[in-house]
Amino acid sequence: MTKERILLLVLSVTYVVFLSWYDGWMMSPLTQSEVDAYLVKLPDDSDFGDVKERIRQLGITDDGEEMFMMNLNIYEGGASEDPTANEDYQTYGRGTLPLLLARASHPIFFSEGIQTLMSPRYEERWQEVFLVRYRSRRDFISMVTSDAYLEVLPHRTAGIKYDEFFPTRASFNLFSPRLIVLLVLTGIYLLVRIVMRRLPDR
Repeated sequence: MTKERILLLVLSVTYVVFLSWYDGWMMSPLTQSEVDAYLVKLPDDSDFGDVKERIRQLGITDDGEEMFMMNLNIYEGGASEDPTANEDYQTYGRGTLPLLLARASHPIFFSEGIQTLMSPRYEERWQEVFLVRYRSRRDFISMVTSDAYLEVLPHRTAGIKYDEFFPTRASFNLFSPRLIVLLVLTGIYLLVRIVMRRLPDR
C-alpha cells in the first residue's frame, strides 16, 4: 500500500469516527424510564421545574435525531443594554458551552434584534435570537439535568427578563460541521499529497 493510500485511509477513518460521534451513531432514543430517571434530578424550584412535564414529553417522543433549540431573549436591564454587559448571562454562557461541546452540540446562529414590528406579548424588541444544535434530545435532557448545568442555571434566571425557547427539527440546513470537517480533511490530504510528491524518493 502506497503512502498516499495510507494517508487517504487514515483521513477517511478519522472522518467516519467524527461522524459517528457527531451524529451519535451508537445512541438510541430515550425510553420513558430513562426520561423519568433524568427528571428526578431536576429540582421543582429550578428554572426548568415549571416545564418539567414538557421536557418529559420531549423525551418520550425522542426520535434519536438532532434537534435545534430556538432561543429568544430579552435581558435584565432592557433592550437598551448591551447583551454582552449582562454578566449573569455571560457567566451562564461560559458555564454551558463546555457542556454543549462535550455532547457534540453547539450554537450555530446568533442575531441581534433591531426593533419590534409585530409582537403580541412584549413591547420590547428581542435583544438576541440564537439557535443551538443538539445532537439528540438525550443530550439536551442529560445536560439540563446535570449537576454542572444546575450550578450555573441561577445565572440564567438572574440575567433574563423575558425569554422563549422551543425545540425544532431541521427541514433544510446549509450549515453543518460535517461539510467543514470534510473540507478540512480533504485539504490536508491534498496538501500532504503535494508535499509527498515533491520529496525525493529514498
